[in-house]
This record gives sequence, structure tokens and C-alpha cells, in this order.
Amino acid sequence: MADNTIKLGEYIVIQKQNYKKLHKFNKPNSVVNIGKDAVNLKGIEGNRYFSIFKMIPHGTKRNKEYKLELAEETCSLKEEITLKASGADNRNIYDDGRSQKLSAVEIDELKFDSNKASDIVETIITNSTTFHNKTEFSQEKYLKKKEKKYFEYVQILKPNLRNISEIMYKLEPNKIQGIRLDTLSQIITLSNVSCEGNHLLYDSGSNGLLAAALLGAMGSQANGKLVHMHPGNMSQKQALLAMNFETEQYNKCISVNVYSVLRQLYQGCDTNTVDKEDSTLKRKAVDDLEHDAKVSKLEDTENATSNVDIVNTGEENKLPSPKKPKWHFDNIAASEVLSNKVDSLVVASKEDPQNIFLELLPFVKPGRPFVIYYTVAEPLQSLYITLKCLSNVAALKLTCNWMRNYQILPERTHPEVMMNSSSGFLLTGYVLQ
Repeated sequence: MADNTIKLGEYIVIQKQNYKKLHKFNKPNSVVNIGKDAVNLKGIEGNRYFSIFKMIPHGTKRNKEYKLELAEETCSLKEEITLKASGADNRNIYDDGRSQKLSAVEIDELKFDSNKASDIVETIITNSTTFHNKTEFSQEKYLKKKEKKYFEYVQILKPNLRNISEIMYKLEPNKIQGIRLDTLSQIITLSNVSCEGNHLLYDSGSNGLLAAALLGAMGSQANGKLVHMHPGNMSQKQALLAMNFETEQYNKCISVNVYSVLRQLYQGCDTNTVDKEDSTLKRKAVDDLEHDAKVSKLEDTENATSNVDIVNTGEENKLPSPKKPKWHFDNIAASEVLSNKVDSLVVASKEDPQNIFLELLPFVKPGRPFVIYYTVAEPLQSLYITLKCLSNVAALKLTCNWMRNYQILPERTHPEVMMNSSSGFLLTGYVLQ
């Protein structure tokens, strides 16, 4: 069973109301910015995930910092502040900027001196000349606004696929190719990920979100492998590392460069070997050019250096061969998986996916599914027409993922105005023999 205590070196999710932040907990006294507040995480190590901590201010007014203290539960301002009276309507209330008796400097001092958010808000309400004339609905709305500003509790959550995808999508959707959580769940379902099969993923810019989703769906007891192809020298692994997988499960994912592994598969060599051969040829060419100019000098010193050359030659023969990099062995392992063929293929690329998909299609076993994700429909439409002419694919389907969020509150329900409803397009099908 997985340990649910907060440890150093792991990723954590810090939640303050509706705000969530992904953070690598490397140091016990690390400081993280949550909005405008600097919070010291010194007291969270060893506690269980989903624990609630209260933010307690300390330090100077200029260098204000919050330390965390374990709390049993959160308290809302509505429960702590009793509303004595309310008005019938707001027609006689004018926003002239003179309703609050406290100045901005006095409110800043109040924030530093008070330990509870309810004390700050209650003092602000007491010095307001218009608050008690507002309607009950307006007063509740005002308290919610102040609670969002002065909320003093944070919760430490355990990273999972839902939290990571929501954080990355809200932060910057372009960095994960606009893949929303509902689209991610469809990719996992349509690719038929299982713990026993080998799966192939080509990903060129989702920050490791798709690799984390597929590896998580395979499970910790998986016997298969996930070949994670990428176009660059290094794969994007932020979401994959944030899942805090065990070492055994993490090693099930083989991250390789697409060109390097295909060269290994077809030619039995990699870029490391090719680079050595090229450098040897270049050195020989340079030596041939300089040979004529150095013949006389070499003849003069030949007798003097013959013994030294013999000694050096013996030393060179004893030197160990240079250690090969990790990606060399990853290419060999991935090429073995591809030679035996995989059980599903997922492609999510920033470039046109047609050439990539047609190159990787022969590595999929007959009767197995494939899923292609792209942010716009036109390249997938062109690929759909191309695949319709082939005899080894079937059940082609091009779908659009459209979703709209709704605000559900008492006596008022409406869709959110500012939102991105689309999350790309999916082209799915099956490979035939």
C-alpha cells in the first residue's frame, strides 16, 4: 500500500480555496508563493496528505511570511461573523469611497497584528457605514469576497492525474496542447490501455501529461512497457515526475527519440556509433592533409620517440572503453518492444500527424486501436481521407470534444462566460491485418 505521508523530494499540490499549485517539496523550510502570500512549508513534513494547515503571519511588515500550523478543520467567515441586521434594498447606498472609516494604512496594520481573518473582516464591517443597510444577499456576497482575500487555510493534496491536468490546463493550456481532463479520459479509454500490453505513444509537447495518464492507467503491477517517443533530445516529463510513481512503475516508461530508435530498429546502430565513425573519418582527413608538412620533422624525431610510442600504445590498449549513455540502452529496449509490435498507438503532435502516424502504424498489432489527437480538425480530416483509401484500417471516427461549465448556486444557475469550450479533436480506428 502506498504511503500517504508527505515526504521530501516528492511533488505536492497546495490548495487554497479554488486555487491549486503544483510544487516540488525539496527542502523542509522551502518558501512557496500562493498568490501574493509567501508561505513557509516547514511544518508539513511527516504529516498525512489532505491535512489542513492554518497560515500564521510572522516576520516584519516588509518581509511578511506565513508559517503553517496543523488545524482540524477550516472555518468560514459566515460561521464566525454573525450578521445582526440587513436592509430591504440597496437603492440608498452610493459608492462614493467614504463609507469605510479605516484608511488603507490602518487596514495593512490590522492584517499584520490580527491572527484571525474573522477579526480583520469584523473590524472592517464595524467601521463601515453602509454594510448593515445592504440586503442579506449583498452581505453574503461581500463576506465571500473578503473570505477569498483573507482566507487563512491551505490543504496539502496528493498529486493525481485530475489535479495535475487541471493545474496545467488553467495555468497555460498551450503548453499541454489544450488537452482537458475529459479529452484525457477519452484517450485512455479509446486506446484500450491494459497492464499486460505494450503501448506506443508519440508526444511532442504535452509536458508529459499523456505519458503520465497512460502509465497510470497501466498500473503499478503492469507487465507491459510504454514506449514514449519524442522529437527532441530530451522528453518533457513534468507531469510524469509529478505523479510520484514508484521506481519500478516509472521504469516501465521508455523515453526515446523517434529518429534514434527507428535508426536502431532498421539499421542496428544509433547516433552515438555514427558520430564516432564520422569523427574518425574527419580526423583521418585532417591527418592526411598535414602529413606532407610534418614528414621531415617526424623522420628527425622517429628514433627518439620510438620507445615512448611503444609505451603509450601499451597504455592505450589497457584503457577501458567509454561508457555508453543511458539512451543507447533505451533505444535497444524500445526497438525490441517495437519489433514484437504494440497493443495500441497514441499520437499527440504539434506538427502534422500524417507522416508520423503512417510511419508508426506498422508497429501496431492487428485488431488493436489507435488514437490521434490534434488541436484543429483540418489535418485530421486530411488524414481521415488518406486512411479511407487504405485496406489495413477500419472503424475510422473523427470526434470533437466540446464541454461547457455551469455555475450552480442557490436561485441562480448560468454557464460560465469566460471559458474555452473546445479541447481538440480525436481520430480513432482499428488496425487490420
